Amino acid sequence: MSPAEPGANPGEPGPEGIASPPPGPAEPAAGWQPREPPLIAVAPAFVLDRWRPGDGAALRRFDLDPDTARFFGYTVEQARAMPGSHYDGDERARGSLRAWQEGTELNLAIRRRSDGEAVGWVELRPRGDHANVSYDVTAELRGQGIASRALQAFLAWAAQQIGLRRAHLVCHIDNLASRRVAEKCGFVLLGQQGEEYQFRRDLGPKRPI
Repeated sequence: MSPAEPGANPGEPGPEGIASPPPGPAEPAAGWQPREPPLIAVAPAFVLDRWRPGDGAALRRFDLDPDTARFFGYTVEQARAMPGSHYDGDERARGSLRAWQEGTELNLAIRRRSDGEAVGWVELRPRGDHANVSYDVTAELRGQGIASRALQAFLAWAAQQIGLRRAHLVCHIDNLASRRVAEKCGFVLLGQQGEEYQFRRDLGPKRPI
């Protein structure tokens, strides 16, 4: 989660695992009902899970990664200068839960099963039955397919459970590995806007929420 954006993250030319969210207000799906964050299997070693009060150190580690900082538009120095309250795991967990209740930012930690450590995250920002997606994976685990599996799992859940019909993804033109993640997950390249590639994936017919 970046200093400017305490509910999302991404970025880098090379390592898989970073894609940033396009700007714009979130809008919950029509008929959205408050709900608890789900627990979603990603792989034998990882799950998607709600944020926990003990995740503060992981949040700080994500923000201090130079690649994440580059593609989220801030600097590591700015991240270091943030007050300790910005990385308060308890406050982040409460804020994430509020966003789930409102249906505006659906953010889940990628959590290692063996020790419960948060090693990344995936986020959906709904706009009706469409959503912008973003993700990040800690530097030492990039290139292992974790980001693509986590994104696939979250999109499958969202299509079935909240009627998501289309997902949008943006990544920097230098971020070739993130482009590969998008393509592995079935996103179609629509074109380039400035220094960013724009992707879209259709998820099928609308289902009731």
